[in-house]
Amino acid sequence: MRKLLLIIIVTTFSVNAQEDKTVDLKWIINDTLTYNTVMTDIPVEQAEQGQEIDTLFGKASDIFKNMKESMSNLKYETKLYPDRMKNIDIAMLIKKDKTDTNENIFSGMAEMNGNVVLRGKVSQNGELLSFYYKSAQNNLVSILFELPNKPVKVGDKWSLNVDMIAMDQNFIADTLFKRNEVYLDKIIEKNGDQIAVIKYDIEEFVSGNFGNGLMTMFTGKSDEKTYMKMTHQAIGHFSINKGMWIEYDGDMEIQTNFSMMGLGGNKRTKFRLIPE
Repeated sequence: MRKLLLIIIVTTFSVNAQEDKTVDLKWIINDTLTYNTVMTDIPVEQAEQGQEIDTLFGKASDIFKNMKESMSNLKYETKLYPDRMKNIDIAMLIKKDKTDTNENIFSGMAEMNGNVVLRGKVSQNGELLSFYYKSAQNNLVSILFELPNKPVKVGDKWSLNVDMIAMDQNFIADTLFKRNEVYLDKIIEKNGDQIAVIKYDIEEFVSGNFGNGLMTMFTGKSDEKTYMKMTHQAIGHFSINKGMWIEYDGDMEIQTNFSMMGLGGNKRTKFRLIPE
């Protein structure tokens, strides 16, 4: 009985000690760190559009759909490397090999820019620094590479510097919701390394109407509200000792009745970072 009581006391103390332990999550990159990067679209059911839109823009829609399908088959790698101020530069590139014959307009344009499709910059503490890029680019940098920028303990929550939904001035919202939570779920030991298990729970929703008649003509909807919901759920394993992701696995999903000429619509994208 005494041994059992001692085991319970030691276990309880160990759990409480882990929960109270504060860790500093920082990038430790002295050279180039390369991740094989998965950014793959998964087919989902699409909301139906009006027949007049299919007739008016059918050929253009097919072209855009074919472009989307070919883009979803591309392979990527992401390189992280320190700049002269010890901040972290990030470049995602199309990864090509001798057997790759998947050419399209997107990959052709990227090739003119050294195959780079995404750039960003974060501090060693994981703070997003590349404010000068478009929000769609910085959103990806944030969900993949932003860190809490302060010491955290198990259960602590923080938010990412993201705004995933972007409408223009013609959209008039009547319902909106936003949740932006990232938290340290637990700390585990693996092969002598301390691993921070981080979970992502991000959701944005908006519904309303376009006050622009031209937009209504493009979307084919005049008697129903336009809505868009975007979510990102992910689990990442960050090595506290090595200062890098050793595993990142996430899913981003868009649910909407808004689509123009094959662009937009419902979408699910799988993200993975795998150290090379």
